[in-house]
Order: sequence, then C-alpha cells, then structure tokens
Amino acid sequence: MKMVDNKENAIKKRTFRSALIEMLEREYKLIGSHKVIELVADDICQLRDEFYPRSGQEAYGNLTWVTTSSENKKPKLGQRVEDYKNTRITLPLINEEDIEMQKNLSSTERDKAKIVRLINSAYEQGGLLTIEELALMVNRTPMSVSKRIREYQEEQQVVLPIKGNKLDMGPGITHKKIILELYEKKTAPPDIARQVNHSQEAVDRYIKDYERVKFLVRRGLDVSEISHLTGRGKKVIQQHIKILRRHHPELFETGHTLDKSPDIGAGGSPKT
Repeated sequence: MKMVDNKENAIKKRTFRSALIEMLEREYKLIGSHKVIELVADDICQLRDEFYPRSGQEAYGNLTWVTTSSENKKPKLGQRVEDYKNTRITLPLINEEDIEMQKNLSSTERDKAKIVRLINSAYEQGGLLTIEELALMVNRTPMSVSKRIREYQEEQQVVLPIKGNKLDMGPGITHKKIILELYEKKTAPPDIARQVNHSQEAVDRYIKDYERVKFLVRRGLDVSEISHLTGRGKKVIQQHIKILRRHHPELFETGHTLDKSPDIGAGGSPKT
C-alpha cells in the first residue's frame, strides 16, 4: 500500500498545477495557508488556459489518434472499413481532473467520465470513435465500455456521438429508446434532434415507425405481424412495445376494445 501511495504522489507532482504550488511555496515564500496558495495556483492555471490554450502533443496526457471522420454518411451495404474517410485527432487521454477523480469517484464513475470526455473530444474535432477504440484507450473490455455508454445515455437522456450512433450501425436500441422517450415527454422533434446529436430526418423516421407500431398494437396485432407489416425487426418492435406499455398501458388492458380504424395497407399505414 505504501508503494502505491508513493507512485500516486509522484504522478500528482508532475502536473503544472502541482509544480506551480511547489514553486510558490519554495521560491516566493508566499504568506498564507496551503489552501490560499492552491487557490492562487488555480487562478493562474485558468488564466494560462484562456490565453494559451494547449493543443497537439504539447498538452498534458494527450493521445494522437486516427479514427473515422464524422463527414462519412450512413454506410452502404457491403462498404468496407477502408472505404471510410478518416481523420487525425488529439485526445485528452489523461488530464489533471483524472487525478482528482481518483480521490472522489468510484472506478466505474471514473471510467464513465473518461469515456464521455474522449467521445466528445473526438466529435468536436470531426472524429467518431468506436467502442473497440475506446476499450483500447481505457483498458477495458468492449462490453464494459458499451455498458458505461449505455448508462450515461440513459442517465442524461442524450446520445453520445460514437460511430455506431452517428452512422446508425448495429441494433441502435439505446438511441432510439431515448428519442422515443423524449417524444413521449412532448419534446419537439427539432429539440430532440439537437439533444441526441441526430439528424432531423432520422428522428422523424424513428417517430413515424413508433406511431405505426402504436397504431398496429391498437388494432391487436402481435409482434410477428407488426414486424412483417412494418419491415422492422422483432427486437425493435419489442422495444417499441416496451415503451408503449409504460406510456400507454390502456393499449394492453384485458378486454381492450380495438378501435374501428381503417384497414392497414402493406406499408403498415392506414389506407385512405
């Protein structure tokens, strides 16, 4: 335990803030408590960042990385990884906040904070990280990273801009769920699009599919029938039904009388 503490202290002393505090105490003989010196150091660090924003490899704990560019569109069938446009970015793999988090947060919360920081930093620079890339960076399994992302998205009701979410790859259950939950809370579609980092077109498509499922549930169709009529997978339909049960339990009450809506067309919409 003693050796671990010594290693942590050595890391803490390598930051600009720690070096500044040590210099103020040693060289300038400032009068005042250690807490006052820390506050002075914090003000100087803030002023430094405002006038000399750090960039590239000069910044503390940065990682240079090549990843998928956010300029890519939704992939076409059979598109290869090498066909994607890439971009070079610089990520804050380790920063001074990580040292403070060691004391104040659990390992799960630290992982979550770092993953979110890396995702947002990449996106601000025009990059889209994958779960596998993040797993390498934070030394966790892809399953663990995926779980942290899912937890954060559900806690904050946002969709993080990773490759799978932005390019709509994979099941995409989480971001569709968040979009539909916001829709049920009467959030306007343009506001939903901004909050979840998705296009208005995609948000409108998810809402339209959800309303079609609601209509077919009201008509008393089962999952297989709804899947066939809408052309959506059973897993997606089940997710929609789960949300409907929470917000519209009356649709599933025993003895529920189906409304006399018009017949359904092949696309799952009422015939006119």
